[in-house]
Amino acid sequence: MDGKANILHRFIAKAIDLLIFGFLSEIFYPFGILAGLLYILISDGFFNGQSLGKKLIGLRVIDVPGGNKIEFKESIIRNFLLALALSFSLIPFIGYFLLFTAGLFIYGFEIYLIIKNPEGDRLGDRFAYTRVIDVKK
Repeated sequence: MDGKANILHRFIAKAIDLLIFGFLSEIFYPFGILAGLLYILISDGFFNGQSLGKKLIGLRVIDVPGGNKIEFKESIIRNFLLALALSFSLIPFIGYFLLFTAGLFIYGFEIYLIIKNPEGDRLGDRFAYTRVIDVKK
């Protein structure tokens, strides 16, 4: 199986996906945040294991046991914690505080694992038995 995906490419792909989340949240206001959360949850199940960000950057999510493309189920499992952090913004009054504190902790820990883990697996990857690989190698 291919090795660790380029970390910068992963960050750029996730930034693109978060921009899509923000776009969906604004364009479909007031229910747009739910559309954005749904996108974050299922995004890696599209395009042969690629979210829009990953497709643009040249990354793919595969299952670890077989190296096959993942389905929506694995995408939901691997992205649950990230969507949970973003969902804090739905809570009145304290939601944005939670987003920037607990959310920052969740995203920070995931980033730490991407950098320090030899395969680049974050917690979501461990839960879903997935791995992000470079397609353009």
